[in-house]
Amino acid sequence: MILVIKKDKIALIALIFLLSVAVISLNIASGQNAVEVANDDTGKRTVVIDAGHGGEDPGAVSDYSGLKEKDVNLIIAKKVRELLEAENYNVIMTREEDVLNYKEGTQGYTSKRGQDLTARKKLIDESGADIAVSIHLNKFSQTQYHGAQVFFPPRSEESKRLADIIQKSLRDNVDPENKREALVKDTKLIILKNLKVPTVIVECGFLSNQEEEKKLADKDYQEKLAIAIKEGIVKYFEQQ
Repeated sequence: MILVIKKDKIALIALIFLLSVAVISLNIASGQNAVEVANDDTGKRTVVIDAGHGGEDPGAVSDYSGLKEKDVNLIIAKKVRELLEAENYNVIMTREEDVLNYKEGTQGYTSKRGQDLTARKKLIDESGADIAVSIHLNKFSQTQYHGAQVFFPPRSEESKRLADIIQKSLRDNVDPENKREALVKDTKLIILKNLKVPTVIVECGFLSNQEEEKKLADKDYQEKLAIAIKEGIVKYFEQQ
């Protein structure tokens, strides 16, 4: 049977066909965009690196040379960041300069330091990070003690696991004679309270030990510590 269609109906059919093609093309394009957006999620691990102290708060100070903990902490922290970013990690620093974070006009060392610690804790909690590593140096009245040691908060299995792995990496990569083990830090440190992110404190050595103090001031030794911390972090994620 031959169907006769008027010209105006042909035009209408053609318009409907073109609209259909446009809708299909739009859907395909939308699907491609959705895939591209999904591919933009690289799955990078996010690590907070906290360089302890800073500004008016020097941390421990060497009785031998005046070396300040805050300065060594920042050097090591920046090196850890560099090493992690080279392996495609996303790194958030609590500080990148010799500063404390407090409100303008704040008076008194205790108030300034309290505000700074609260700000660091808030940054870690709100960062969405996978882990946080706080870098420090130790100092005792007895000068015989030496060796890096990692601390973790109670009741946090992931923090403990991270601490154990970093402790082993420090032993393997820095000082095979260091027999220290990661220990629970059952104190009221702000950074370890009410955890939202697995967190550890790495005490990289003792400024009170003259031999170790010299090492801690040495750039090559600082890099060895940074490499060991980085290796521990990487291994932690590999073993998940």
